Amino acid sequence: MAKPSSEKLGATGAKPRSAATTKPKKAAPAKRAVKPAAAKPAKKPAARKPTPTKAVVAAKASHPLRNSGFPSTYIKEIVVSLDDPDHWVTLKWTGLNAASQEAGPFRSSPGAGNKGTNCDLGPTSRRSGSHCTPKGTRTVEGFARRLNSDSRAEYVTWFHRGRGIAFHYFPSVPRHAASHGCVRLETKRTAQLLQDNSRVDLTKVTVGGTWTKPPKQW
Repeated sequence: MAKPSSEKLGATGAKPRSAATTKPKKAAPAKRAVKPAAAKPAKKPAARKPTPTKAVVAAKASHPLRNSGFPSTYIKEIVVSLDDPDHWVTLKWTGLNAASQEAGPFRSSPGAGNKGTNCDLGPTSRRSGSHCTPKGTRTVEGFARRLNSDSRAEYVTWFHRGRGIAFHYFPSVPRHAASHGCVRLETKRTAQLLQDNSRVDLTKVTVGGTWTKPPKQW
């Protein structure tokens, strides 16, 4: 029997492997690209609340019922009804914070007038020395802590200073006209609310309704 030639056996004498039987090497898996970590945004320093100035602190102390939007938000009109028995005082506001402000009504007592005087007549009520609360429309003219003539009258908001007529707190607020022309308010808080939120020459005061002769006149 003839021996295989060296060409078929190869140099080592072993049969060469065919291409079909040679197993290809597995390719190494591709490395995933690592994304750089996103930089964290720098934290903004917390905004500091502005320190109130001495003037603001002093204003808050002297006007504790003043609304935060003053002077943009203020009482644009104070309406006084002379109708018995409560003589209601109501407030109309203007400004961005107007809707959230107190409007009343608040109980009051207006001027009783001199003996025999009919304070329901407009011209008579506006007459100097009548002791009537003047009917019609005026404006706020100024403020005072109390009346010089009676220290019981506190938180004064003038609306006819020439006649000494104003809104103010007074310990006696009966269910009939009783004052010398001023509008007495039932609580200190109401009187202070008017004073802290009214503006001179801008806040109107409107007095109307039907005045009734009280049991006692001056």
